[in-house]
Amino acid sequence: MDHHDYLAWLSEIDDLSPDQRIATVRLLAGQPSLDAVIGLLEERIGTARSCPHCAAGGAVIRGRSNGLKRYFCKICSKTFNALTGTPLARLRHKDCWTEFAGSLSDGDTVKTSAARCGVAGSTAFRWRHRFLRAVTAGAIKLRGIVEADETFVLSSRKGERNLDRKARRRGGKASKRGVSHEQVPVLVAADRSGVTFSAILPAVSAAHLQAVLQPVLDQDALLVTDGCTSYPPCAAAMGVSHEALNQTAGERVRGELHIQTVNSRHERLKSFLRRHRGVATKYLDSYLRWFHLAVLPRQPTPRAVLAAAAGILPVRPCA
Repeated sequence: MDHHDYLAWLSEIDDLSPDQRIATVRLLAGQPSLDAVIGLLEERIGTARSCPHCAAGGAVIRGRSNGLKRYFCKICSKTFNALTGTPLARLRHKDCWTEFAGSLSDGDTVKTSAARCGVAGSTAFRWRHRFLRAVTAGAIKLRGIVEADETFVLSSRKGERNLDRKARRRGGKASKRGVSHEQVPVLVAADRSGVTFSAILPAVSAAHLQAVLQPVLDQDALLVTDGCTSYPPCAAAMGVSHEALNQTAGERVRGELHIQTVNSRHERLKSFLRRHRGVATKYLDSYLRWFHLAVLPRQPTPRAVLAAAAGILPVRPCA
């Protein structure tokens, strides 16, 4: 944390509640790993103590189970804990979760994560996808000049037993050049403040682009793209301004307009995926979440990663 961020953090301390002050002191004093994880997970319940089964509030504490408080709902008579109904439910070895969150923050492979946490490779693989499935994105709104462009990731059926084609080595390349069914399009959009959005597209068409961009694009935004013919009708359907750069003719920059920011995101995404030597397409969405969780933030801490996986904090939209 730089000095400016530290001063900004200090300025918020006066607004902490008594319980928040106690929790902060414990954290700064250095809680044991398991206590820190349990304390973080218990924050999901909050003061309302809402039941995940019937959404009624006012549940009462009835002992502990697997290290977590057990709550009883007086309306539906069911019990629950802080992880009930989440992808992290029934996962064990909570004392290793902080270290595993650190391995996600560092972008470790499954083998490295397993050795780092002292668990089996199958456990590290299961944790990775459970943690990433639990991550949610916050409310994203792209404003001002918004760059958008698609990149392509080689379709992969890694791990499948019954293939209708010859298996290829990890990574590999498409059998033919250009866009084809062997490539999966990934849209990346970013505004000049650093807020970044990504999504897998079924196809690069105006309808599919509109479906993913309309919920996140501000009505007053200026959409800047390359010369792909799907963007003009997409922008017209959304009612937003649009400028296209003819990169085929060598037009990289026009005044303040360019798509270099989003192309930089493409390169960082490809470098991140390359480390894992071929990502199965069925898991690509999880890896996009991992990219936003641990690659785009300046200094992703294990606690921030664990808080996002526990559903307490959304993924930060800014790089």
